[in-house]
Amino acid sequence: MASQVLWPVLLACVSPVLMYPSGAPGCSNGGPSDFSPSHGTTVNDPSLPYTVNATKSGKDWTVTIRADNSYFKGFLLRAMPMNSSETVTGSYVTIPSDTRNCSATDATHTSADTNHTSLTFLWRQSDAMSGDVYFKATIVHTKSTDYKITTSLPPTIVPDSECGSTKGCQSDCNTGTCSYQVTWKRSGDLVRFEFQQLLGTGNKYQAVGLSNDSLMGNDSVMICKSSADVASFEQGTNSPGPGSYYASLRNPNDVRTIETSQADGVFKCVVERPITSNDSNVFPLTESWYLLHAIGPVVTGGYVVKHTATTSTQNKVDFLTANQPPPTSGIGRDPDCGVSKGCQFSCSGDSCSYLLTWQVRDDLVRFEMMEALSGNNYQAMGFSSDNKMGDDSVMACKLNGGSASFELGFNTGKSYSSIPDLTGTGVSVIETSYTSGVVRCVIDRTINSTNNQVFSLTRNWYLLRASGPVSGGSLSTHRAKTSSSSTVDFLSASLVTEAEADLLMVKLHGSFMMIAWVMFSSIGIVTARFFKGGWEGKTLGGIKVWFQIHRTCMVSVFVLTVAAFVIIFIDVGEYREVAVSDGRDYLRYHPVLGIVVTALTVINPIMSLFRCGPDDKRRPIFNIAHFLVGTGAHILAAITVLFGMNIDRSNVSMDASYVMYAYMATFVAIELAFELQRICEKSFNSSNDVAIEMKCTSEKSEKSIQFEKRPAIKKETFLYIHMLLMIAFCVAMVVIVITS
Repeated sequence: MASQVLWPVLLACVSPVLMYPSGAPGCSNGGPSDFSPSHGTTVNDPSLPYTVNATKSGKDWTVTIRADNSYFKGFLLRAMPMNSSETVTGSYVTIPSDTRNCSATDATHTSADTNHTSLTFLWRQSDAMSGDVYFKATIVHTKSTDYKITTSLPPTIVPDSECGSTKGCQSDCNTGTCSYQVTWKRSGDLVRFEFQQLLGTGNKYQAVGLSNDSLMGNDSVMICKSSADVASFEQGTNSPGPGSYYASLRNPNDVRTIETSQADGVFKCVVERPITSNDSNVFPLTESWYLLHAIGPVVTGGYVVKHTATTSTQNKVDFLTANQPPPTSGIGRDPDCGVSKGCQFSCSGDSCSYLLTWQVRDDLVRFEMMEALSGNNYQAMGFSSDNKMGDDSVMACKLNGGSASFELGFNTGKSYSSIPDLTGTGVSVIETSYTSGVVRCVIDRTINSTNNQVFSLTRNWYLLRASGPVSGGSLSTHRAKTSSSSTVDFLSASLVTEAEADLLMVKLHGSFMMIAWVMFSSIGIVTARFFKGGWEGKTLGGIKVWFQIHRTCMVSVFVLTVAAFVIIFIDVGEYREVAVSDGRDYLRYHPVLGIVVTALTVINPIMSLFRCGPDDKRRPIFNIAHFLVGTGAHILAAITVLFGMNIDRSNVSMDASYVMYAYMATFVAIELAFELQRICEKSFNSSNDVAIEMKCTSEKSEKSIQFEKRPAIKKETFLYIHMLLMIAFCVAMVVIVITS
């Protein structure tokens, strides 16, 4: 009787410490509901330091369950299909000790007494399964403590479905997932702000500033930060100037922190902020403000430092509505242009490719330079007494290695040099940033400077603007440049327009080269090579027709090529390497090839002055040299012209390149056709002579010989067709160049 009473009591005392030593009871049941362990009152705690990582090599998945600075005793691991309609098939190849695979997809612990810090499994996906998998796990610290359900999927922030309907939002959720998201929603006399940010590596912060303009300074700031694996919130302010943020010594009594958390690679803050506050550092939300958003590192001690990325809304935001702020990617029109700011820009609709602004502030002028850039490139503005480069004060905003920076410099003639030390220049850098494909520099410049290379702004200057590549951290030759149409008063809020680029010299250069090589050279070469026996011995001015055509064409090539060379040299003023973009480095060879072509063009007629007589034994040497120089120049000229069409400064559409390709193909086809005709002609004449020689002398008569000869082919007709084709190609390309 006593045993019957004690047995249930003994079982009741023993069962709590068993902790499922054979593994999770839900193992192999195959349903998502099996991931919640039957541990009584324990709950899923996302903040526990447990992770599941999976990497794939072929069909093999290496899966690791890890505890950071902690341990776990129990777990359930399952392979899950990425496509819910697909069935997972595969098997565990390698499993650690004290674990077991209880199905083809599931694994669990075999002992509840082992403290695990890391377990690694090898799971092989079957050939029959085409899609990928991910791994989901329940990880338990101990039976009596909370657990965590997590997956091997990368951390992500899901776009808030209420954005634009009941909430206002600021995020980079352009592809369905986000790296950050800020939302706000009014509730009575409060507005609830929620911050989310992917952690990645290191300690980070996400900040939102409420500002009266789109620049940093005099802003009310809210910051959600992660430091030492702990999320926290702080309220602060920005005063004008760099490094001017400071946190309030205390959170205002009426700004209440609802939640701070960090889990699965995301840190989060939720705060409630009154619409109006008694604290002057908490701006009233009854007014609209520019929303400044910044992301940056947190250093030892939990201090935030200069941001690594920043954006500003294009217009002020009403935080009491659910209206979405305008997108911060790209460059929007500045509504203050022509009102309180002077501006120069290139915009289509509300989107701009670049924007330069200036605004007087006491004895300073604040300049803002923005341009949509990628790779290593710069935008520069110069202050010049004329609309040409030379003796100019220069400011450059550059992007190098993904980071924005400002550079002050000076042009001496055609040479640029930087001014590395800003001390004594009267120029100070307020902000540099690169985000959403836009590089931005904000600079304050004194109206009068004691440095003679930093021009006084009391005088009007032409505004020169240039953009080009950054090489080795230094500015390289610009690929595009413009000048204002007149001098600019930088102490006024004027709208500045670009002077139309003067491409006359460039167009003349390109047109002359096309006429020379596409038309005259193509006709002259073919005439000399294949039509020396044409026109039945006729002459033109006492000279054979073919030679007159050849000489006229090649003299024209000489004159036009030299003229084109002189024109472009006058326009550029010196030898200058071509600035290229989009990795088209081959275009850099255009000037070198042009010089080589010009040199060969000059050499060939000089060689003709020393031409040997037709019967001289050295005549074949001259013929070979003349052929190689002429043909080489023609081939190089075609390549040079094609390269020239693709240089940014030529401003020629792609149509011209297609016409050039068609010309090249047509010319090669004509050369081959004429060469085949010449071979056939030689073969025909040889066989005809043999046939005549086989006849008896008595049978030969003039009449019989004429009967044996075949009708002569009038090759001149084909030359005329060739001429028409070359003229057509030339006219088409010249028209494209002139009208571009």
